[in-house]
Amino acid sequence: LPQSTVWRLCNTLVELGCLVRHPDSDRLSIGLGLLGFGYAALPTPDLGELATIEMQRLANEFHAGISLCIPEKMEMLIVKRVRGTEGLLSAGAVGTRLPMARSAAGWAYLATLSAEDLAGLASKLQKQAGDQWPEIRSIIDDELRRYKEKGFLVNTGIYRAEINYVAVPIVVDSGVYTLHCSALASVLPASTLKNEVGPRLVALAARMRVGLGRSGEIY
Repeated sequence: LPQSTVWRLCNTLVELGCLVRHPDSDRLSIGLGLLGFGYAALPTPDLGELATIEMQRLANEFHAGISLCIPEKMEMLIVKRVRGTEGLLSAGAVGTRLPMARSAAGWAYLATLSAEDLAGLASKLQKQAGDQWPEIRSIIDDELRRYKEKGFLVNTGIYRAEINYVAVPIVVDSGVYTLHCSALASVLPASTLKNEVGPRLVALAARMRVGLGRSGEIY
């Protein structure tokens, strides 16, 4: 193919998130958007035995579900999920898409953006949240402040009234992942999320960051 055609194709793939540009270079590498196509088709994508074991251990301890997500336009795509032996059966599966404006996973992604980029998404977030936007915007602002202090964000009853969530971002060279824990509010009240689960999720994300920085492979 002519070089001009190749670069037009590459620019389109960059816009879709399937390729990412290296800083200060014309080199390209595979982006998280491309992973989404494959992960959506796989029932149990292998992200590394050690990472899966750690996610499973946390899910079992808190009777919860633990999910790893990637951003895709205005949604968060679940690419890996485990659940505790008594965890939720229907709170998302691999391939599920969560609204960025209303989910803890989405808020964790927003926490990684600059003020300028966040402002640029405001109208899209408002459209996605609908009539709930004034309330949700206030909560997001509060959770972004919590993230700066604690390293995690909490969503209680916004996405689903009966389920509580806590999430953290994992920033690597190729993009952003988010890790979140979900459970029935009766099992994990907000106080437990803030005092116990949140700090544990931050520690797990730090360990997973090392592996995800290696070409998208955990450990």
